[in-house]
Amino acid sequence: MSNGLTPTADRIVVASEADWNDAWYLVCMKVSTIGFVVVDARERVATLDALRAAGITDIAAHLDAHPDVADRLRHGMVILDVNEAAVRMFGAGGRADMIGQRTQRFFDPLCTAQVNSARAFAAGATSFQQQAHSVRLDGSRFETLFCVVPRADGATSGLWLASFVDITEHVARQMSLEVLRDELAHVSRISTLGELSASIAHELGQPLSSIGMTAGAMLRLLDRADLDRDLLRRQCQRIVDQVTRAGDIIDRTRRMAAKRDSVRAPVSVAEVLAEAARFVAHDLNRTEIRLTVAPADAAAQVIADRIQLQQVFVNLLMNAIQIHRQARTPGPEIAVETVCRDGSITVDVVDNGPGFDPGTLDRLFDGFFTTRAEGLGLGLRICRTIVAAHGGSIDASPRDRAPGARFSVCLPLAQS
Repeated sequence: MSNGLTPTADRIVVASEADWNDAWYLVCMKVSTIGFVVVDARERVATLDALRAAGITDIAAHLDAHPDVADRLRHGMVILDVNEAAVRMFGAGGRADMIGQRTQRFFDPLCTAQVNSARAFAAGATSFQQQAHSVRLDGSRFETLFCVVPRADGATSGLWLASFVDITEHVARQMSLEVLRDELAHVSRISTLGELSASIAHELGQPLSSIGMTAGAMLRLLDRADLDRDLLRRQCQRIVDQVTRAGDIIDRTRRMAAKRDSVRAPVSVAEVLAEAARFVAHDLNRTEIRLTVAPADAAAQVIADRIQLQQVFVNLLMNAIQIHRQARTPGPEIAVETVCRDGSITVDVVDNGPGFDPGTLDRLFDGFFTTRAEGLGLGLRICRTIVAAHGGSIDASPRDRAPGARFSVCLPLAQS
């Protein structure tokens, strides 16, 4: 079977179009709307073989430590042929504008796809796929799904087949959806802060009241003939401590209210739960609801946006508080339990309220569905969106063998 390629001493060259008669080539190069590119990758293969011959077993680590070698791999492929779809995609006037050029000409210099493909094949992969930042001949950038298969069946050694799918519109839509999701989450946080305004005012009022009383006591001390400097110093320190406490409350509220880009980092689940409990402390006290937070593993961390994760747990706690208030539950309780298992952490928020109506359980996470007269029906939906964006899940179920509800948030633990 003819493969349409003729090996020469220095490179692989494409024969005339009449010699291309393989069915795979006719489909890929003549019919498909996917951009296909045939490349001579023998320079890249030789570079990888030389690294192995030198006794280097961890190719990926070697490339990280030697950028010059990684750069040689980027340059190590020459375009032999392209189909019309690729010509249109990269803005070429014809096939001749692309044939003979090095492949890195069509990738953004910061794109990692070419080096990552070398890492993959060095590790034994038989194919590679990654989103890539591609470059047209006029210099404009666009997003592609880049796939490459080395040593295609029946092809001469060193022949690789790459494909490009333009996903620019898909990426733009995805970014728009992420922006809308963050906007909606921000609106939900502002709404939650509105519901917590009484709690925040009460929590802030305590240190302010203490500061006022301490300052009054200090003025009286200053009027005394026998000035007790040590007592005065202790009173000053008390004011400093209360100012710090008030500042922490304001800072915590400002962070929750701020509109900002999502920032993910290792976050202690125990600390986030403690912060969420402080947010709702006044609402718990004024409705005499008992909150029990089981000690979480202090070392348990997840990669998350701290404020968004805090938003999830504040929302779940507020829902439980409002259900208790609405149902006038006798002896109302909320328990927060955590379990680490199989590389993930599950946080359960459990209440002893009236539980779920069987007809509503499947609709709890639907947008604009709510069981509360004052509810917007967005909180749980946003909670699910946030948790899913962090690679986790959130589910609701009736409490085991007792009235009440259980909301379970499962998140992958950060790798140590």
